[in-house]
Amino acid sequence: MSPVSYSARRRFAFRPYTVLTALCAGFIMFLLIYPLGRMFWQILAGTGRSGLLDAISVLSQPWFLTVLSNTAIVVGVSTVLALLIGAYLAWINERTDAGMGKVGTLMPIIPLLIPNVAMSIGWVFIAAPRVGFLNGWLAGLPDFLSFQLNIYTWTGLIIVYAINGVPYVYLIVAAALRNLDPALEEAARINGASLFRTLRQVSIPAVKPALLSAALLVTISSIGTYSIPAVIGTTARIDVMTTRIVYLLNRDFPPRVAEAQMIGLVMLLLVGILWYIEKRAARSGQFATLGGRASSNGRLELGKWKWPARGITLAYLAATSVLPILALAVVSLQSFWTPRINVSALNFGNYSQALYVNNIAISSLKNSLFLSGTGALIAMAIAVIVAIYTASRSSALGDAVDATIKSSAATPPLILAVAFLVAFSGAPFYLAGTATILLLAFVVMYIAPGSIAATSAITQIGRDLREAAYINGAGEGRTVREIIIPLAMPGFVAGWAIVFVHMMGDLSAAALLAGINNPVVGFAILSIWEAGTFGVLAAFSMILCLVNIGVIACMFGLGRLIRRN
Repeated sequence: MSPVSYSARRRFAFRPYTVLTALCAGFIMFLLIYPLGRMFWQILAGTGRSGLLDAISVLSQPWFLTVLSNTAIVVGVSTVLALLIGAYLAWINERTDAGMGKVGTLMPIIPLLIPNVAMSIGWVFIAAPRVGFLNGWLAGLPDFLSFQLNIYTWTGLIIVYAINGVPYVYLIVAAALRNLDPALEEAARINGASLFRTLRQVSIPAVKPALLSAALLVTISSIGTYSIPAVIGTTARIDVMTTRIVYLLNRDFPPRVAEAQMIGLVMLLLVGILWYIEKRAARSGQFATLGGRASSNGRLELGKWKWPARGITLAYLAATSVLPILALAVVSLQSFWTPRINVSALNFGNYSQALYVNNIAISSLKNSLFLSGTGALIAMAIAVIVAIYTASRSSALGDAVDATIKSSAATPPLILAVAFLVAFSGAPFYLAGTATILLLAFVVMYIAPGSIAATSAITQIGRDLREAAYINGAGEGRTVREIIIPLAMPGFVAGWAIVFVHMMGDLSAAALLAGINNPVVGFAILSIWEAGTFGVLAAFSMILCLVNIGVIACMFGLGRLIRRN
């Protein structure tokens, strides 16, 4: 086949797929731009309580600077801690002989499988004053050793925020370290550099871009997090932007929509400023760059520090992953929450209450399973279509579509929830309190991780396979159907599982868009938390964790089965 006829055939074959890609992009752009645009328009051109004066008046409220500074302190300090811990875990597992292989790779991301709200509740059961399990144990120590922990403090809130951010740092920094040529580290050690000097002058400068990206991701995620401050911050009386927004919309009557929108605009401006700073720093070239491929699996030998480093890693992972789950499990089996564990008195009454008696819990679990499964399927279908298009040709449309989909990750979920509430609750859509508004919100909020997974899966397929198919007469549809989808399906399945877990544990959309007639898991957990029935709350949280872990296990098992076939 001549080059001219081959090129013409490709252009013709791509037309239907280009239209499909454009439709998917238009759908996501509408769900992202229209609500945010309408929210901003109401601030600028609204009337009455939704007018500009009402919105601007937020900036002069006596509580505004307090809320802003609280948010800055919590997010800033927790991001630094997350960077230090996540980078340490990545370096130990990827660049030293203290790593634990696949176990060490998987353990740091286990907290991602635990919904934020469940993790927060687990830490309350561990370190609440007087009744927390650790405090119950500490009370039994001699007086000169006894002290009490309190999760309802600045320290407790910041630590839980940091634990939530560590997996994101680990994933980004570990990938960068995996591609780092170990020859430079080995050369530094051979020339007499100490372990810590090698780390400071070689390893860290080489991954500065990854550290900047991780810092931005953790900061954006933390700014928009509602579950952690809702469970810990409210009791500690530490008011942040997300809790203030929910308070203005759900606790005040009539809802103060203009003020909530203005806080959302401030949050978006902060995210935009941080994004700009990160891009400028990444482009400035003020960091070390390494050329070539990683030449070997060489790892730094820690010598006498090997087992202490491994012990610190295991202790951290046990404290952040195992302890909260154990606390939830114990409270879920107790008739009432007490730090004294009587094994003979443990029972499954709370599970029976959560599954068969509590109507909100039952309905919310069914609704969340349906919405999360369907939403993850829609999100991954769009992500796959766009990823296939962008991988097949380089064009302005492909770049714009890919950037649009991934840009949803740069918008805090709670802000999107506010925008959806403003844009779709009234005329002309009237979707307030419906499953549709929740489904649409879930898709646009959590499509970004699915898009990343889909792009990664497709880029692993060699371009030569696609070119060979075209040369041998296969059209675009047949190439996608018989080559790309079968080979990339394990990655698509993993992406679906990741999106599903995010949707199941969502509290941002649930806090504002769900209701009594259409509850989801996040709404039910908040309701049970406010009612103070801690045993049922723990049982329901454990059910949610087990559902997530079960789905992840099944989907990754399916991925391995597909890969073998």
